[in-house]
Amino acid sequence: MKTSVKLLFGAVIAASASAAIAQNPNDDKQCPNDNTVLENNSLYFEYAKQKNYKEAYEFWYSLYVTVPDYNKNLYIEGEKILKSQINDCIRAKDTEGIKRYAEQLLALCDNRIKYFGDDAKMPAAKILGNKANYYLSFYKGKELDLDTAYTWLSTSVTALKEDADAKALVQWVNVSLKKYAKDPSFKSDYISNYMKGSEYIDGSLDNYYKRLENDRKALEANPNDPKIAKDTAICLSYIKFIKDQKVALTGNFASSGAADVETLVEVFTPQVEGKKDDAVFLNNVSKLLGRNKAGKETDLYFKVSEYSYALAPSLASAKGMAQLSMKNQDWDNSIKYLEEALTFAFQPEDKAEILLLEANVYYKYKKNFSKGRELCRQSITLDKTNADPYIFVADMYRQSGEIVFPSDDAIVRSTCYMAAVEELQKGKAAEPSRAAEINSMIQAYKKAYPEKSQLFMKGMQSGTKYHIPGWMNIDITIPD
Repeated sequence: MKTSVKLLFGAVIAASASAAIAQNPNDDKQCPNDNTVLENNSLYFEYAKQKNYKEAYEFWYSLYVTVPDYNKNLYIEGEKILKSQINDCIRAKDTEGIKRYAEQLLALCDNRIKYFGDDAKMPAAKILGNKANYYLSFYKGKELDLDTAYTWLSTSVTALKEDADAKALVQWVNVSLKKYAKDPSFKSDYISNYMKGSEYIDGSLDNYYKRLENDRKALEANPNDPKIAKDTAICLSYIKFIKDQKVALTGNFASSGAADVETLVEVFTPQVEGKKDDAVFLNNVSKLLGRNKAGKETDLYFKVSEYSYALAPSLASAKGMAQLSMKNQDWDNSIKYLEEALTFAFQPEDKAEILLLEANVYYKYKKNFSKGRELCRQSITLDKTNADPYIFVADMYRQSGEIVFPSDDAIVRSTCYMAAVEELQKGKAAEPSRAAEINSMIQAYKKAYPEKSQLFMKGMQSGTKYHIPGWMNIDITIPD
């Protein structure tokens, strides 16, 4: 073995001078496998570069136990090597092997904190979050101590906030949920942790959307730059991952039994007066209650929105103030607050929701259909999976017969219903899960269609285009 290792070592050095590592005082030290530190470092790293982690393990582990403070790559590559070993054991159903390598992986995290925990890119708190994730992945049943995992995750998330790993954030809230399931008295802590987790994951998403905006501007200026294109793609992948984690977080909370509006009001009402100067608390409660229609109709929602807005206007508090203005039928102020909320929004879904709320005010209460449609179209460009903008526009078209055709008869005016149905069809395509609801609207609108012979007498034949003038100013296809 020794001879072949020496030969391979020589081949590695000869083949690539770039593989040489800066001299270390421990380079000549002997390792348990009889290689020197420098030999093991070069050998494991060469195998790791080829993603041959199985062969890399022996050289890496011998180096690691000899000089655990050798360099940071020992830990970066070590994680990959150990995870590969665990996956091999999982495939082979080798439970003892899984346990052995999992213990090494957790110890690796501890040593990385010990020797390289001051690294700006991977600080101790983030390493601890990774350790907790590994612990939860590879330890089950009686071997898993929820309190231990919770302590590690709480320490990591509290230190990093929106810079925490998205998976660690979700695990922290999920472990909180498991603790609540075992102990109902933990409910307030679980809700509080969900609020903070949502706040941090939104902050992380906001940061990535800001970065994406800069990346896209750079790509527009340099469309052929491969590095900028790669950076943009990586940013988009991070956004997708974090959004998926956010969906998981929200879904678990919704089904937890602690998410109903009555529970939230019960938990937070006694706290509000004592925390009316705590902007973060107020903003989080406002966001939590603002997730659904029932929450947005509670007195608590309006109160925390007012307190929060007075301290520091934010996306959540400006939306809350807009909802309060709508309740008071103060349409101009509701628009003002919604416009302000837009300035705080970075995520496309948030912007789309605000634009839709503003469209609702313009078309339902100010009867400004043109502006309402414009805002609906803007909302669609940001969120193409929501049927509501199409439904809103369809309703505007339905109401527009006498506005667009004041001097014409019902047959001509029926074209506005046809335009409405076209919008509803688009809405159904955008959000197929609402097909039954939208089909019901379509059938109701079609009742206003005249007979084909009546349309024919007006020069309207099936399949031909017809222009609707006025504020609508659109072409429709006369249906069969």
